Amino acid sequence: MPQPAAINPHDAVAPDYTQERFSAARQPFVDDFNLTHQQAAQRLKDIWNAQNMLDKEEWDIQQRELAEVARVEQQRHHQQEEDRQRAADEEHELAVQEERKKNRNKFLPYNKVPIANTITKLPSPLAIRKLKKGDFVELYYFTNKGLAEAEASSRSADDEAFALTRDESGHHSFISIAAAKAKDTVIPDKDLTWAEFDEAAPRLLQAMRENGWDEERVQSHLKLWMDLSAHPFRHDSDEYGKRALIVYQDTARRRWHSLLGTPDSFDLVPVDKGMIKEIRDELLHKDNKVMRDEAIQASIILFLR
Repeated sequence: MPQPAAINPHDAVAPDYTQERFSAARQPFVDDFNLTHQQAAQRLKDIWNAQNMLDKEEWDIQQRELAEVARVEQQRHHQQEEDRQRAADEEHELAVQEERKKNRNKFLPYNKVPIANTITKLPSPLAIRKLKKGDFVELYYFTNKGLAEAEASSRSADDEAFALTRDESGHHSFISIAAAKAKDTVIPDKDLTWAEFDEAAPRLLQAMRENGWDEERVQSHLKLWMDLSAHPFRHDSDEYGKRALIVYQDTARRRWHSLLGTPDSFDLVPVDKGMIKEIRDELLHKDNKVMRDEAIQASIILFLR
């Protein structure tokens, strides 16, 4: 590593060679080149300036070398810190997973509602059909509203009438006309409220088990929703952060289903915190753009008046 010079030549100031203390330095120029003392002083200053230019170039090269050494060292330190943090995160995640395996009952979800004294409401036949196939199922079918719609459709006059439908996988099947109509009212996961999410998630997990889903897949969904519920955004005053978590789980689950059986398939956990932040920023950007556009439109209307 290069050692820095003691004095920055860019800050150096040429001596005043006209002073008496430099008379001995001027004398050779006076004797050998027939110069006046004033001319000899200028010659000495010119020599000093030439040397100073060389010193400046050497200084600049040295500073660039020192800066590069510092950059490499900082990069090495940063990489070490990232590796340390990654190892700590992996160790923590392994500890959490082990705790969940050993004490599974501590982590099973439950609804924060009084004990039920009525018959459990059944979800839409369309939702059950999707579950039996292992397809993506919207959480809406398991919200209070979705279950109420399913119950209402089961009592409709069209119970005996059926319609041919096609799901996301391209498969055709017959379902009741009432169920087909209910499909049109389904709210996408990304547009659910947290209250609706909390209603639906535990019911969907139970329905997965009841319809033969592998426990490992059920646990993957459980861990996804638990991690999102424990995310700092969940209890933050920032509504965009809360909404980002809902949008993230919709995006992740849909992508998980679409990539099953391919080289690009993945596990739902751990959650991608960077992706959640990107979703939050995008939601904020869209809202800000809408407000700006509305403000511009209002200004135009006022101007035209």
